[in-house]
Amino acid sequence: MRIPNLGFNTKTPYKVDFALVPAVIVLIEFAIFITQFSQGVNNSLGNLVLMRIIHTLGMVLIAILVWKGFQKFNKSELNFQTLAITGVLFSLAGDLTHGILASIFGIELVSFYRRLGIILIQGSLWFPAFVIIGGYRKEIFQQFKEYENRLVIATRFRGRTSNEFRELQGEIQEGIRKEFFATCIDLKNELDKNMHAGGNLADQFSLIKPQLSGQKLRTFSRLLESSTSSNDAKTLLFRYRHSIILFFQQFRIIYTSAVQKAPLRKNSYSLMLIALVTPTLINFYSITEFLISYPVLLLLIFGFSSLIIKTQKSDSPNAIRNGSILIFVTGFLPMIIKFLWLLISYDPQSVFSIILTALALPLAFFVSVELLQVLRPSALTLIRNDDLRANRSLENKVRNVIREEFARNLSHEWAVFVHGKILTRLAATSLKLEVAVKAGDSEMFNETMQSVLSFLDSPDADFQTELCDLETEIDSRLSPWRGLIEVSVHIDETIKAIRNLRVREVGQVIEELISNSIRHGKASKIDLRITSSGDREIEIESVDDATVAPPRINKNFGLGTVIFNLASDGRWSITREGSSTRFRLVMEVER
Repeated sequence: MRIPNLGFNTKTPYKVDFALVPAVIVLIEFAIFITQFSQGVNNSLGNLVLMRIIHTLGMVLIAILVWKGFQKFNKSELNFQTLAITGVLFSLAGDLTHGILASIFGIELVSFYRRLGIILIQGSLWFPAFVIIGGYRKEIFQQFKEYENRLVIATRFRGRTSNEFRELQGEIQEGIRKEFFATCIDLKNELDKNMHAGGNLADQFSLIKPQLSGQKLRTFSRLLESSTSSNDAKTLLFRYRHSIILFFQQFRIIYTSAVQKAPLRKNSYSLMLIALVTPTLINFYSITEFLISYPVLLLLIFGFSSLIIKTQKSDSPNAIRNGSILIFVTGFLPMIIKFLWLLISYDPQSVFSIILTALALPLAFFVSVELLQVLRPSALTLIRNDDLRANRSLENKVRNVIREEFARNLSHEWAVFVHGKILTRLAATSLKLEVAVKAGDSEMFNETMQSVLSFLDSPDADFQTELCDLETEIDSRLSPWRGLIEVSVHIDETIKAIRNLRVREVGQVIEELISNSIRHGKASKIDLRITSSGDREIEIESVDDATVAPPRINKNFGLGTVIFNLASDGRWSITREGSSTRFRLVMEVER
């Protein structure tokens, strides 16, 4: 969903939601408490605290009543001007309530003119801003979730296609292959030794038969299969995603993209600082000091705002960093102006404002501006098509997850190969030798032994055999299931002849989803579609008549999840639609 730019166009309608207003009321009440406490209203601290609590509850109640009124009259969208007027009236009601409570609790208030200035600032700027942000908070969160998902997908893709990962694939493959070969060589040596141990065929067979059970290979296959049940890394990425930690770790990258693609305007910096500093100046400055120093401060603020924009747009490789430093420095302008004024006219009543402007204001301004730059819906919308870059921590976590998934999947393939191809061949050899012994056929016996010894010289010859086209691969994966489930298949003509390494992964996906439909969903019929989705992607979609619905939240990530993640970089889903289960997966496959 595209969200309009939250600027200061007074005529543009915005969604209205008071969800954030109570939080803002609490923050403002706390700020007022600090101000009153610093001004010496501490001779009755208990009354001050109690008054502020009652006033906070009263303001929250007024906010709720105003919101209910908007809802009753179907005012779900208002322009900035209307919100500003509403905010001023809301703040005025709060000030009147404040005055009544102050008279009851004996709390001294600042002059009406000072309070009026604060009412105008809070009502015309802060109130509309937080009402508008509240109205779009769901869209903001949704867009950031989409950003998270795209970021993880992009990071997985870069990790899976990187030279480093290809080298890693080779290392894992070589490690399994080396151990497999060592086991086969040991078996070959034992068979060769027993074959030449002498004696008749029956004696030789009695020595050879236990070896042909392939106990070591069987143990090796079980170890490979057990490694696919590891649960340490498989949930790591899922715990890491959709968390506030990701936002903070990605903040600088998001901020850089936002500044480059959708920078704040000069007026945004100026208005933010003016809105932050003006209430403090109204509370603590004398009329003379305010009238003289405030215009000077405004000129400096506008000047530094222009300088910030110019710095961010410069060709310097450190432009973004220098801009951030300048934003922080700009927050010290009120303190500098105050120090200069104290050199001219010392006023002990306004000294406390130095503490506020020196400690709180620069940090508040810096954080507010940087968050505004990133969290503006328009900024998040504009980074949708960016070349997403993950922080080092996320890259490492994704790399570890991909490595774990690849290792598990490859281990499973080898386990199936050893169990299905090798042990089956050894079992068949044992039966042939037994027939030869019973027939007393030494020639058949020796030929069978030479055949198995030759086979053990290159036992991996049939592992990951020659590549076939997409249509043949899918047909071979469906063949074992025909008769168990009714399958209808549609493959786009444009992709039937694709032939590359990714085609095998398509076959694995098909095999796994069919298996899941039968074993977990108890389906008897499935409609399968493999279609082109752009120049470099295909979409696999299946709809079955499963009687058992998939779990809403899958807490157990098995080998099927690993296969789907490796193939699609996480771009897959399974949903229940009426009495059917729909599976959808998108993956990149080069033509």
